[in-house]
Amino acid sequence: MAENFKNILVFDASSSNIFFGGECGGKTVFMAKNFEKSKLSRYLPEEFAKTAGTLDFTEIPRVVIGNGPGAFTGIKTGTAFFLAYIYSLGIKTVETVSSFSFISALSGECTAEIRIVLIPFNKGEYFAALLDKNDKILRGDIFIKPPYDTIPAFFDGFNGKKAEIIAPVECGSEILPELKNIFSVGSVRFYGFSFDRNRFDRLPDTKKVDIAAEPYIVNHVIMPANLNSNGNFYVEAGLQEAKK
Repeated sequence: MAENFKNILVFDASSSNIFFGGECGGKTVFMAKNFEKSKLSRYLPEEFAKTAGTLDFTEIPRVVIGNGPGAFTGIKTGTAFFLAYIYSLGIKTVETVSSFSFISALSGECTAEIRIVLIPFNKGEYFAALLDKNDKILRGDIFIKPPYDTIPAFFDGFNGKKAEIIAPVECGSEILPELKNIFSVGSVRFYGFSFDRNRFDRLPDTKKVDIAAEPYIVNHVIMPANLNSNGNFYVEAGLQEAKK
């Protein structure tokens, strides 16, 4: 159960869609803005200021940050900017949560038995997780890449379940047919995200981080993304170096 904060800010940069929302001083805001990776550091501060600049930070808010997995460069750039911003407000403690749960919380109530959240990585490659209706991960740390013949094994025990598929950006044309062969998919959604205070107040499995003591919050992406301890390449389940 989250502490009783009057205000809250949330941020996620796991995909090219940067999500920022919150409720401060009685005002609620939400931004879902798509940035090219090469232009993120140039345009994010300006776009962010348009949204955050209208908020009253008289009282310190609870801060929840999606910690991946996802586009590693985007997470590093976006999160570094956001950390600097909130630190300038005097905020030194944040909560991290899997971006799977973060994106699920932005998607509103789940209308199926389970929710599949896809986060694009490289072309044809995805991080995936199965979540329940309360945004809790049932099965995560799934990395899918072509050929997709191993997909059924990842979701063993969930075959035939009624599911909805959510992704932070439009994607998955090559993988959606494979998932529809496993699950009874009722809907696929890439849009319509919104900030719901209640869903973020009850997010499961958050972790408190002192950003003064642990300034590189991106370190918390290591396990969900199966990165090695240096955070500089991707490791498959078989521990074979795949990407430097």
